[in-house]
Amino acid sequence: MEINLEEVGLTEGESKVYLSLLKIGASTIGKIIKEAQVSNSKIYDILDRLNKKGLVGISMINNVKHFEAKNPSVINDLISEKETSIKKLKEGIPRLQEMYKYAEPIQEAEILQGIRGIKTFTEMILSKLEKGDTFYILGAPKEATETLGAYFQEWHERRAKKGIKCKILFNREAKERATLREKTPLTEVKILPENIKTPALIDIGKDYVATILFGERPLCIVIKNKKIYESYLSYFELLWKSSR
Repeated sequence: MEINLEEVGLTEGESKVYLSLLKIGASTIGKIIKEAQVSNSKIYDILDRLNKKGLVGISMINNVKHFEAKNPSVINDLISEKETSIKKLKEGIPRLQEMYKYAEPIQEAEILQGIRGIKTFTEMILSKLEKGDTFYILGAPKEATETLGAYFQEWHERRAKKGIKCKILFNREAKERATLREKTPLTEVKILPENIKTPALIDIGKDYVATILFGERPLCIVIKNKKIYESYLSYFELLWKSSR
């Protein structure tokens, strides 16, 4: 049976040297190097570490240093030490989670250009959304349908298939498209009040906010920031209540 002492905290070199000493018994440096296949430059450091761990003893025979493996029962102590360290680490996880909770959120900002850039974002956000999540779209303009109508239709079908809900606020001019989109499962739509019109489409989900501009030079500006996400979501919910 192959024994891997690296699992109890030994390095590869330490494992090789200790197992070699168990095999050949008390030996000089030269014999150990030959049997363990470790470099001359590392052997002394390895033996010193093994000695400190209680796995190797040192004796002088005719004024020459000899090294011998100590009883393998010492490995039980190493296992116990490792189990204790793991237990302490597990006990500290709640504290680490508390620190993570109040840590400054990761911020990302990116500009994606062209139709391909828009698709890059929409595919990325779809991969991050999970079953039961809700994705929000604010101010879906008529230009979105004219530019990427077929793609968005297929995207929403994949989104619904993943079990992801979607709420969409359409501009009044896109009322016809809203009626069609409402037929997609897990989709709710409303029309913004006549006095509110957004020239850009705003996607909100998973701490991301993306502002998408259509026209001659399509552009997608993506920001990942939890506070900004929450701010936009609050604004969306306010408009949702006032829309029909």
